[in-house]
Amino acid sequence: MSPRYRALLPYLLVLAGAVALTWSALHFEFTPRGDRPGPDVWPRAILALMIVTCVLRIGTLLRRRPVDDAGGTEEAAGDALAEDERDAAPRKRYPLLLATGIALTAAYVALLGTLGFFVDTVLYIGALIRTGRYRRWPVIVAVSLGGALFFMFVFMKVVYLSLPIGTPPFEAISLALMQLMGIR
Repeated sequence: MSPRYRALLPYLLVLAGAVALTWSALHFEFTPRGDRPGPDVWPRAILALMIVTCVLRIGTLLRRRPVDDAGGTEEAAGDALAEDERDAAPRKRYPLLLATGIALTAAYVALLGTLGFFVDTVLYIGALIRTGRYRRWPVIVAVSLGGALFFMFVFMKVVYLSLPIGTPPFEAISLALMQLMGIR
């Protein structure tokens, strides 16, 4: 299989899956409740974004000229050779970091009920960033707090999803943030 078709394959598979799931999402049966969005809104929106992304990426890959059709110039051949050499160079692997990320995810799920969504998410995002070998603590703290607040707002205020508030004393933090954001 040519590299061009190999690059297309994942996008075609995801596109096919998204189209099949969209068919299912278009046939959700539910009783609408007032002005609140139904359970079909978010799956449809996410699937639409997946379809658009796949179609755009497939279009980009199909429009790209193969290296052989680049006119045969030495410069194009040199660029292709340099790119192939970069791809052929062995990439450094970090299995311990991968295992740490998996363990952090398991701990995140296990502690969600105790710490509550906000506190647990702050710790999880910060730990994942640090595990990814990023070292600037002010940035890690800002991204962790901002990310957790953003997700809490979107999930609770926009999507109307009930998230765990945790057990005392973490419950007080969640309730105070919910009050500040106007979440009931």
